[in-house]
Amino acid sequence: MKNFIVIALTLFLISATKTINGFKLDNPLIPVDKILSGGPPRDGIPSIDEPKFIESRVAKKVWGNKERALVIEVGGEKKAYPVSILNWHEVVNDNISEFNIVVTYCPLCGSGIVFSSEYGGRDLEFGVSGLLYQSDVLLYDRQTNSLWSQLELKAISGRYKGTPMTPLPASHVNLQNYLLENPDAVVLSRKTGYTRDYNEDPYSGYEKENKTYFPIDHTSSKYHSKEWSILLNKQLIVPMASLAGKTGEKTFEAGGEKFLLRWDKDKKELVCQSQSQKCLTGFFFALNTFYPEAKIN
Repeated sequence: MKNFIVIALTLFLISATKTINGFKLDNPLIPVDKILSGGPPRDGIPSIDEPKFIESRVAKKVWGNKERALVIEVGGEKKAYPVSILNWHEVVNDNISEFNIVVTYCPLCGSGIVFSSEYGGRDLEFGVSGLLYQSDVLLYDRQTNSLWSQLELKAISGRYKGTPMTPLPASHVNLQNYLLENPDAVVLSRKTGYTRDYNEDPYSGYEKENKTYFPIDHTSSKYHSKEWSILLNKQLIVPMASLAGKTGEKTFEAGGEKFLLRWDKDKKELVCQSQSQKCLTGFFFALNTFYPEAKIN
């Protein structure tokens, strides 16, 4: 009888579902012990669900010359999301040219990706789970509480487990320069509905440190961990430091496709001229960790 109780208890503990931040992690696609709390609770970092925008002429007066933004262009509509705002919110639920989108940004990885928010014929609203995997943000949708890994590009738990996310062409650019070239663009307003000092960087100094706050599986000493880099077709990582000259253009081949890159080191711009959804930018360590098989330029 005693042995039976021990066996039953062991089986119960093995089958028990781990819960973090209110999310039940029932057989996720990634190791449960590598899903970590980033500190804030669910929605402790509030998403922007009713974004407001200002015209480019107004935005030029609001933002400084060094401000960077994640920009997306669809159907002639152009929207820019300043990193100084994304640092505090990480998720913006929005739409562009009648398409529902979710703008995501992970300050710890420097990764900004815009996704379609329609899956299985259903429009989802996303929030910040407060959980991390490989130092990268885990999103969640409010309809099903499924967890989605930004850099894995798919849902890792819940009803949508295994569903690939649909990234849309977006770029990290210098905001002032972008607005000069695109005066018809609109920019996310500081009137977010939350009291935040968007002049302050909550991660000040982090980018200069050659280390991460949270553990990661794969590391390489070839480049500074926060070296600004771009991933092409999941096959090739191009760190900005590997490119000659302060500015330039060069064509790279990855996975049988060609990508024309443009860079400006002073403005910290490294973008695909084609605006391809197969180009992802972020810190070197993040791209290298999630795509360790990718070649490094």
